[in-house]
Amino acid sequence: MHDVIAKQAVAKSFSQAAKDYDDFAHFQHELATDLIKLCPEIASPNILDLGCGTGYCMPLLSKHYKKAQLTGADIAPGMLAWAKQQHPDFEFLQADAENLPFENQFDLIFSNLAVQWCDSFNKVLGEAFNSLKPGGYLVLSTLAEGTLDEIKQAWSEVDEYQHVNQFEPESELLNDIEHSDFEVASVNVATYTDYHPDVRSLTDSLKRIGAHNITGGRAKGLTSPRAVKQFMQVMENYRNDSGLPGSYRVLSCCLHKPF
Repeated sequence: MHDVIAKQAVAKSFSQAAKDYDDFAHFQHELATDLIKLCPEIASPNILDLGCGTGYCMPLLSKHYKKAQLTGADIAPGMLAWAKQQHPDFEFLQADAENLPFENQFDLIFSNLAVQWCDSFNKVLGEAFNSLKPGGYLVLSTLAEGTLDEIKQAWSEVDEYQHVNQFEPESELLNDIEHSDFEVASVNVATYTDYHPDVRSLTDSLKRIGAHNITGGRAKGLTSPRAVKQFMQVMENYRNDSGLPGSYRVLSCCLHKPF
């Protein structure tokens, strides 16, 4: 994503998906549970859930930190409206991860699968660093290159368009972390796989959580029924006993701001 218009498109897409998101975000919820396990012990923390979406992680964080003050932030107004409705006990505000309106404010910034939609991971790290108190932590997950590779490879046999969003190589993400001002408490890259009974279930789940293709190389018009049929046939080559896979290459980390 390289311009304001693309960022607005992301906000609109996720806003429209708000009501359905949690019904289809099975992998995202699984990862949220794993990511909370990386959170450090902090007494009475002030926490920002960055890219909070529907607010799904807020009760999980509240349960993990019994005396926490929690704020959810997201770029998508529709997501925030839904989050406020579902979780009225928490505070929510609209904010861009690449331009945060905070300074030395939080003990912990938690972000589950949100910042991959930003233009610069390096800038996200810098904004998070400035928003944390000295001694604070950033616990974050993001997507790396290799995500939804099955769909990408299947479409490559059908046409020349980009049908899957592009994500940064893990080497670049790790390099940004290494050259940030953070100390690394932990960092890990792993592949998660979400299985579906058929192609329509897989692709529909992506649409229903707002993860639309925003790449510059996408087809500008409707994809022909013939191309879709061919894609579905190729995708069957990836089927195994669990179903049709959608794989996600995930970087998860816990970073510490020095005192």
